Amino acid sequence: MNKKLEYVVSGTSYMRLSNPQIANDETNSGIVRTLIEKLVQDKHHHKFSMLYNGHTESGFGERFKSYRESIHQVHVDSGGLQVVTQGLDLTDELKEKVYRNQAQFGDIGMCFDEIPVILTGERSERNDVKQRFFDFENYEEMARATGRNIKRQLEIFDEEESNCKPFIILQGNCVDTYLRWYECLLSEIPEQWHDRLGGIAMGAAGLGTGPLEDVKRAFIASEIEKVWTQDKMHLHVLGVGSIRRMLPYLVFTQNGLYKDVDISYDSTTHSRAVETGLFYMGTGTTKFSRQMSNLYREMYDNCTQEVNLGVDLDTFYKMLNTPSTKAKEEWGDLHQWIYVRTAFTLMSIKNFMSHLETMLLDKDTLIKFTGKMKLDGQFRNLYNVNNRQDFDYWENNQYLGGMMKSMSVAKEAPINLEELF
Repeated sequence: MNKKLEYVVSGTSYMRLSNPQIANDETNSGIVRTLIEKLVQDKHHHKFSMLYNGHTESGFGERFKSYRESIHQVHVDSGGLQVVTQGLDLTDELKEKVYRNQAQFGDIGMCFDEIPVILTGERSERNDVKQRFFDFENYEEMARATGRNIKRQLEIFDEEESNCKPFIILQGNCVDTYLRWYECLLSEIPEQWHDRLGGIAMGAAGLGTGPLEDVKRAFIASEIEKVWTQDKMHLHVLGVGSIRRMLPYLVFTQNGLYKDVDISYDSTTHSRAVETGLFYMGTGTTKFSRQMSNLYREMYDNCTQEVNLGVDLDTFYKMLNTPSTKAKEEWGDLHQWIYVRTAFTLMSIKNFMSHLETMLLDKDTLIKFTGKMKLDGQFRNLYNVNNRQDFDYWENNQYLGGMMKSMSVAKEAPINLEELF
């Protein structure tokens, strides 16, 4: 069993790590590096990496060099989703600009993937599965188009003499369509380049976003592992905001369904701790306001268990609630300010890692946690899944998969408006 995970922090602008006053100042960037090494790097069976968006945050790569020696890897997202939401055309020129940014600054570069869904309305938000259905007619060609994107991505990496590796995003609506997507995608990439692929991420656009769909994607990844072209597969889990999202991956790691899989996951939830008033502590998230309360004492005490903040409680409170411009006016420089805020955010991440570690290492702890969601029976039986037949039984059993909340994407378009509701 692989007992190593990789936490990939995204949304680093919330931590002010891309702020030139932080990244380009040796004292400030040194503070960040020291805290990363002390609190999160190689802690709780985790590596710690950073992610930025190669389209909307293209300047971050240069600034991340300041932290490079203290982090495991730099992941560079393609920014395809942001291109679409901005109403821009996804041109070859735009793609190549992102590829060159990935090549120059990244260890991992997410591919541009085509999305095999048809919308029944003008637009569909991430969790809005009622206004889309899976495009069975065209998904194979979309998979091939994604493969051609990756082929061009690798060509650019060669031109730039880069060791950056593409992560392929797989889409589908069931086991067979995900497998077929992978097959069609690979057919567009020269066979001698298959060992240059960094790993996979299981897209949700064509399957859905409910807890049942999380389990399905985790299982389907085990089927991809059987046909993966390398000895070891790297599986990346997209957008993890809670422990719940990781549970099926931990189950399949523990029960041996995953034979040799490295797992990483990215999250913006914890990097936004100061901005959103959410701090992970103990076994859950603590929500705090801008008003001084006993919660600040609890969070202060939690942080000082690991690091000497060098400030009293009142200053701690003030630094968490003071923007950088006013902080510089107040304290003359940003050294103590970035120290306190970075320590606070990394402690939230560390606490999350620690909680996840308890379930990575112990089945009983995981089952006990699922009991709080009244899903202990479902997850206890998930440990019995060793092949596709086992999973089909689990999924279709009314007391197992049938009890899990589902937010699935439809397999066909609705016949009338009533079917949308």
